[in-house]
Amino acid sequence: MTFDAVHKAIKKGDLIFLRRGLDGGLSPNCSNRFSWSLLMLAAMEGNTKIGELLISRGANVDAVNDFGETALSLAAHSGHIPFIRMLLAQGASTVCHPHGSGLGDWLRVASGLPREKIESILDLINKATV
Repeated sequence: MTFDAVHKAIKKGDLIFLRRGLDGGLSPNCSNRFSWSLLMLAAMEGNTKIGELLISRGANVDAVNDFGETALSLAAHSGHIPFIRMLLAQGASTVCHPHGSGLGDWLRVASGLPREKIESILDLINKATV
């Protein structure tokens, strides 16, 4: 099973295909040439069921790709609040430096989300660090 095939399954939300792959020996921490993990792909899609499956099979919630992004920063960038909550409940670190920036600065500049949503995401993340 290739990373690209799993990526397509995650984009489609195909939990059964992913579960079969994991049952067949696919590592929940496999990544592509840019260090994008399966959990990061699920974060971009906001699919909490796939995220939960990957974490239950041992996915590293704090993996960092070549761009300094984590599943948490990618979920935040995409505005997927339920995924953010799930990661925080699983103990994901709130410390990350996507593209060499602080998370808040990166979200404000690069996410394209409405300011109110960015602030609510950052409030959620900041409350988790207290």
